[in-house]
Amino acid sequence: MLLNLFIDEGSYSQQYWIRKPSPTTNHLYKCCFTDTSNGWAAGDSGIIIHTSNGGASWIVQPSHISYAITNLFFLNKRLGWCIANDFFYQGTTILRTTNGGLNWTYSRYQDTTLILNTVLFMDSLHGIMGGYEGAIVQTSDAGASWDYHRLDTISFYSHFPILHFSFLNSAVGFASGGIFDIAGLIWKTTNSGLNWDVRDTTPEPLTTVRCLDSLKVLATGGDFEYGCSITKSTDSGKNWRYTPVGYFGQGQALAFRTRAEIWVPLGFSERWMVSFDSSNNWNELFVQDSNAVYDALFIDSMHGWAVGNNGAIYKYISSLIGIEPNPQELPLAAQLFQNYPNPFNPSTTITFDLSRPSRVKITLFDILGREVKLLYDGLRSAGTNKILFDAAGLGSGVYFYKLDTEVSTQTKKMVLIK
Repeated sequence: MLLNLFIDEGSYSQQYWIRKPSPTTNHLYKCCFTDTSNGWAAGDSGIIIHTSNGGASWIVQPSHISYAITNLFFLNKRLGWCIANDFFYQGTTILRTTNGGLNWTYSRYQDTTLILNTVLFMDSLHGIMGGYEGAIVQTSDAGASWDYHRLDTISFYSHFPILHFSFLNSAVGFASGGIFDIAGLIWKTTNSGLNWDVRDTTPEPLTTVRCLDSLKVLATGGDFEYGCSITKSTDSGKNWRYTPVGYFGQGQALAFRTRAEIWVPLGFSERWMVSFDSSNNWNELFVQDSNAVYDALFIDSMHGWAVGNNGAIYKYISSLIGIEPNPQELPLAAQLFQNYPNPFNPSTTITFDLSRPSRVKITLFDILGREVKLLYDGLRSAGTNKILFDAAGLGSGVYFYKLDTEVSTQTKKMVLIK
């Protein structure tokens, strides 16, 4: 009920995201976090910024280049890579750090006619980059050398730009890309990128793809004329369902707070698109300060970050977590039941069903969405599970208990009367 009230009475995202102080006014295009403490963002004029305290403060890390960084990836808090394209001199610059960005080494990719867009590393040695003309380059020595190969040259789609990678494991991965007014494409590999199968899924380019599990894959993109679009597969990329959502802007990222709650920044249109039911329905929200947002991510359900124009850094307001309605569509892996008795004093039983053994976490929040207590965190068996909660020491009032599993989040209300 509270969440619906927020959407009806205000179409601005400050109910969910708050702007934080930034050490730069340069546009930020990409962000990456390796844990709740360590994060980086990069963008115009070679800017790289870093936080080591969960976003409480950010510092600039010198990159020693003056042109835009368009992509970055950190494997852990030490190892990171960036891509920057110098269109005046041509060619792609690859930056690498082994100490969390304190120092960056850089080199130009040997083919100065090639523009690379995206970088991803599976481990400390094996990485992949994609770019224009259907180019894919891979390394097995942490980027000291790169092997180039083009997608199947017979295909009409072999020269289309590759904009993003998402790998399920070391062998299975997806790539997205395309060209305005021609096609949005999804490529799939099952042999670590040596070969790719391509699908023409949309009429607009797809900027981002995410493989959620062995069957479910989601991608977003769009164009200036028709707005944002979503395409998804539930059979590991064999078939795709295209949805022209139509909100003005182009989907720039897929940020999953939970499997049901998905945030998509729409870039230049200064808007967000958000779904609370696993991408079946979408709501449109305006960025609070009329600013373009280009990237967003969630480290977990409590910690989300986004970046955009003029050095903007946004943090997800976690105080809302725990007071939202249950998602309308969740994977049938868990079911949370109403506690009994309710109202109660001083103890009550929380019951939930699991379809398979899973790691679960049950957290208690107060009426303002503040975390009060972690009730349980550990493995539970399949079937019906019960947790006895003793509220001794807590005051009377309304509380919310949230069940987190590996694939879903569910919340219910309880009332303590003393």
